[in-house]
Amino acid sequence: KQDGMFMHYHYYAFPLLVILDFFTSGWCQNDGYMDLDVMYMSELDPTWNNAELAFFANPEAAAVANPVAATACSADAVASATGNPIESMFWCAGSWGTLYPLVGSVPGNRGVIKGSSLLSARVLAALHRRGLAHGTMGDGAMCGGEITPTLPKSQYKLSILHPLPETKKGHKIGESTLIWGQARTIPAEGQDPIYTIWRWKDCCMTQ
Repeated sequence: KQDGMFMHYHYYAFPLLVILDFFTSGWCQNDGYMDLDVMYMSELDPTWNNAELAFFANPEAAAVANPVAATACSADAVASATGNPIESMFWCAGSWGTLYPLVGSVPGNRGVIKGSSLLSARVLAALHRRGLAHGTMGDGAMCGGEITPTLPKSQYKLSILHPLPETKKGHKIGESTLIWGQARTIPAEGQDPIYTIWRWKDCCMTQ
């Protein structure tokens, strides 16, 4: 028996500040996220449970599928612990592991929090690679989202919502679960973690 885990995901649009009408303008909603809605379900994605299909959909994985690239992720892990993940290391998810292949299986016994965190980062990376998620941070995104084929890690923050929520602050992609993930599960219960994904969005408020 091989150690590891596999999880499916459901990705929802949840524009909280838009729903509450806080700090937002209609001019800033270029992606059309105006209400709670289902955006993507991994059960409909054949690449999520097939590494070979995922490779053909994301051939750049061949450039980083080696021990040297994996070892280099230790630098991203250190940077992520300070809240500053290294953008150029697009194949890394800090202390969570490597992003590629973009599939729902994680080898080894990482635990549900670390494993599901890595899968959350893979979800975002896959959506960006396909043009289904956009870059919304920086001068180039002031008047609309940009196509960003690699994951802009600094654009996102996550906070666990279930089973035991983070209520005071979120965490960066790749930030060690030793910092934020302790005691976030209920022992002896089957748990499917739910994460709120916070996205930085720069916006030009004039037309």
